[in-house]
Amino acid sequence: MKDILKDITERFIKQLEQGTVPWRKPWISSQNIISRKPYRGINTLLLGSTQFSSPWWMTFKQARDLGGNVAKGARATPIVYFKFVDKLDKSGNVMLSKSGKAVQIPFVRWSMVFNLDQTEKVKAPEIQVQQRPDRPLEAAASIVKSGNLCPIKHGGFAALYSPKEDVIRMPHQKLFHSPEDYYHTLYHEATHATGHESRLNREGVTTPAKFGSERYSKEELVAELGAAFLSNEAGILDKVRFDSSASYLSSWISKLKADPNLLLSAASQAQKSADFIMGIKHTEKESPENVEQPEIERKSADITQATGIGARPEAVNARLKPSM
Repeated sequence: MKDILKDITERFIKQLEQGTVPWRKPWISSQNIISRKPYRGINTLLLGSTQFSSPWWMTFKQARDLGGNVAKGARATPIVYFKFVDKLDKSGNVMLSKSGKAVQIPFVRWSMVFNLDQTEKVKAPEIQVQQRPDRPLEAAASIVKSGNLCPIKHGGFAALYSPKEDVIRMPHQKLFHSPEDYYHTLYHEATHATGHESRLNREGVTTPAKFGSERYSKEELVAELGAAFLSNEAGILDKVRFDSSASYLSSWISKLKADPNLLLSAASQAQKSADFIMGIKHTEKESPENVEQPEIERKSADITQATGIGARPEAVNARLKPSM
């Protein structure tokens, strides 16, 4: 499994080295042709970064089961998924959460899939895959209104989320170059806010870390991806201004090279955050209450209580109008 995670991470690193940030490119909703369920988390990025026009994906066996076959020479795309097992104590008994539910450990598994465009004699389903909203800005606003979030206070020129106050602080919308820039920045802070102990109880928020530390970087990537998932859902991602400086790209390249697990873990948490904001309920098995997240080795030094977690100043400045 380590090899596939390394391979997946290297795919994203290669794009970053070429000046492309994978989570900033709009993507269509990719779905499995059999289950009709949309792919989520890191799989949306893996499949969305391909050049195929069809939203339908399948395994080699599924193509055969549908009466077709994968075209000769077609190259598969990896996807990952979690298989859950009950956690046992030293005596071999199932461990229970405070509410009496079995604590489960997610094991990462992988599979190889092919796009419908890579197959022969496989018919596309007649149902329509979810399309982008006809009114993106209305969709963007409705996402904010549907979120079970903290208060949003406007004023000043900084965008941040304060865990201590449980408040999002944003510049007024008129100060941004566009409404799309405003909403994307707000989504970034809203993703941070989902980590509050009263919501998803995410370590990167409940125990904030020093700027540049491993924990800080992971929480920032969660917010970056969460904002991308929400902006893509609203249909505004292609209108957002981004900081694409060499320093920004190199910073993520170095972090991904140092930790091949970072992207998978951050994408999983970002998807949960986006779902929380949009009011999408998890199944019991996926609930943060009784699922134990895979541990990533962390350094214990450089932890400090931050007053606020916010988008990088360079990123916000790129979206704000020049001050007079």
